[in-house]
Amino acid sequence: MKQQLNYKMIVATAIIMLFVSTTTMAQVPPAGKYNTTNYPEDRKAIEALQMINDSTAYLNDDYIAVGPEGRVSYGFEQWKQGFAEKGATFKSITPRPGTYILRVYNGDAAVKNMILDVVFAMPKGDMNITVIRTETYIKQNGKWYFVGGQGTKLMSKEEIEQTVKKGMKKN
Repeated sequence: MKQQLNYKMIVATAIIMLFVSTTTMAQVPPAGKYNTTNYPEDRKAIEALQMINDSTAYLNDDYIAVGPEGRVSYGFEQWKQGFAEKGATFKSITPRPGTYILRVYNGDAAVKNMILDVVFAMPKGDMNITVIRTETYIKQNGKWYFVGGQGTKLMSKEEIEQTVKKGMKKN
């Protein structure tokens, strides 16, 4: 029993160290690791997409989003509805310097990664979150479309420790 408890403590400590080191050290991608210059015209077209307010940026509503709270939305309208239900609107979205990567593959698929500081205007006041974001794009008939987005809320060291403690109590 004591050996099992020691094992759990070692695993918990390793998980905490992994998360803490990941959140503090892996914020900026290695310089020169990714091709961020190929397909310059396609890059401009992807950057020009205004997903928040423009339903034409989504291919036939073939969009799946996972928000930082874990909510899955199937299509642009369902995604918008989730914000309306909470009375939320985007107030500002600020990319963290050095975290933006747009990779284009074969001129017809692209993946964008970044860390964003997001402020939502809510009925009871502003809500600030930091999100690690991944977006997926495809090109059909000469036009780029946004087909997938996933955001993970960046947790503080304290939030990580609380999550690990909760997980340990369940075991």
